[in-house]
Parts: sequence; structure tokens; C-alpha cells
Amino acid sequence: MRYRIIFFLSLFLIFSAVLQAQTKFNLNVYGGYSLPVADIKGDFPDTLGNSLLDFDKSSTLLTGSGFNIGAIGKYAVDTLGKARITGGFNYNSFSGSKDYPRSGATLTYKNKVNIFTISAGAEYGFFPKKKFNPFVGLDLAMNFYSGKIEASGDSTFNIQRKSESRFGIVVNGGVDIKLNKSIGAVVGVKYGLTNLIGKKTDISSNTALQTDDEETGNSTLKELGLNDEESSNNKSKTLYYLQFYAGLSFYFGEVLK
Repeated sequence: MRYRIIFFLSLFLIFSAVLQAQTKFNLNVYGGYSLPVADIKGDFPDTLGNSLLDFDKSSTLLTGSGFNIGAIGKYAVDTLGKARITGGFNYNSFSGSKDYPRSGATLTYKNKVNIFTISAGAEYGFFPKKKFNPFVGLDLAMNFYSGKIEASGDSTFNIQRKSESRFGIVVNGGVDIKLNKSIGAVVGVKYGLTNLIGKKTDISSNTALQTDDEETGNSTLKELGLNDEESSNNKSKTLYYLQFYAGLSFYFGEVLK
């Protein structure tokens, strides 16, 4: 709880400073391709035999590639427009799947991990008055995890991922390309370190199937946590991602001189 208070207090102070600066505002809206890094990425085991996969004991989140969308506002706080305060949101969705041929049927797993991020930070633009303006930035980030695992075939059940939050940072870099006074294009890359603070492990509650629909035989597991904190029966997880994006820039406010 104290981490959330500190995070939102930081947001308040940043945007309070922004409101005092009568300078140019830039809005980026973007989308693109995302790659899981470290323990967000993972492969399903090659074979299972007649058993089911124990997701509690998995050392990774078992995903492959994904996509991203987001928006970020940028306020220039100096007369040259090089230093900017930023704030926005970012959404990444990663997925993975695996088919297991079994006697008489096929067991299919479909896995999805979603990360919704609220961030605030600072950015430096090297040539704000030029058509091509490279920039680098660093954000504080609050990351909200969710997702679901579905199994179909000789066994049918759903596993909901527990809604959990973690704190981290996002390193950002790219190029803003001015097309005219009102609109431009932006391309860039982000590297998100999502769980630097707030790791937690709770394995004991996710072991037994619970039948929800007796007629269809569909079942739902108790919620599955990230289980990213090191414990006696669990190793620590490093949950990072690499994000490539492109989009539009919209320019508002007074023109910097």
C-alpha cells in the first residue's frame, strides 16, 4: 500500500509542476509489436504424458510474442523544448499455446498475460526545433497484471490469473518526426522492468480444480498468482519486456521559440 501512495504522490507532484509550465504539449498515440524478456518469456514442456501441467511450479509465465498500444503526453518545461515531463498509459498483451497429442484426443493450452501500465517520468529531446527529433526518457511505472489460461481437449478448464500490481521503470527511446505544425509521426522502443518492487508468492491456494459446470464438465482453477518472489519452494522471477512501437504525434499549445 505504501508503494502505491508514494507512486501517486509522485504523479501529483509531476503534474502540478506541469500545470505551472505554459509551454508546448505533445501527445503520442501508438501501437506495435512486443517481445517478452526474461521470465515473462517461456516455453511449454515438450511432453506431458497423461498428467496436467502444474502452472504453480512453472519458472516462467510461458508466453511468446505480443502486441502493444498506448498514449503518452509530453510537456516541455524549458524554453528550448528539450526537457519534457511525461505521463501516460501502456498496454501489452502476450500469448503462448501448445498442443499435446494424447491417446484418443489432443490437449491444447492457450495462455495470455496482460500488463496495463500507468507511468510518469522525464524525457530529453535532442533537436526539438528540427524535423527529426531523437529522444530518450525514463519513467516510473505501476504495472497491473491479469490474464487467463485455457485448456481444451481431453481436459477442459480455465485458470484465471490473479489481478496483481508491481512497480518498476520503463526506459524509452525513439524519434519524433514533424510532418507539419499540428501533426507528426513517432517511432521508438521501450524496455520495461515491471516487477522491481512488490514481488509476492502465494502458491498454496492454487492446487485443486473446482467444477463450475457439472453438465459440461468445465472446471476453473483457483486464481494463479505471479509467484515472483523467491521462497523455499519458488525461485524469483524477473518480468521484463521489449516493445517496438510506431504512431502519431499531435502538437498543442504555444510554439516554442
